Amino acid sequence: MNWKRALLGGFLAEVFVLVLIAPVAIAVGLDSLGDPANVPPALGYSIVIASFIAPLLLTQWVARRVSSQLVLHGALVGFTAFVIYMIPMTLSGESQPAIYWAAHAAKILGGLTGGFVAAKRQAGTGMVPVLFEP
Repeated sequence: MNWKRALLGGFLAEVFVLVLIAPVAIAVGLDSLGDPANVPPALGYSIVIASFIAPLLLTQWVARRVSSQLVLHGALVGFTAFVIYMIPMTLSGESQPAIYWAAHAAKILGGLTGGFVAAKRQAGTGMVPVLFEP
């Protein structure tokens, strides 16, 4: 298990989410970002999509140096991205709209999907990869 690389991948995935949604945030107007309860729909949907794509891609980067347990590494990338976002939100006491919770789930699913894709690529077969190796 390459913990350091997976944790760095999760951190970079969260940064990449911000990079991906920046054009949409600028297009809808940065003044609309002040109230999380009133997120414009276009921004909310882009957050969910970016939250899936970023961990999926960063898991591919993590998988380059990992030979086993790729799905587990992907889950760690997605979960790390979720935790990095949640720490300041929890400390600030702000509530989050449902679309943000969907984005958090998308981060974990994106990481898992990235792990499955990497495992299939490494195996070179059409078989479903093993989640944990004995």
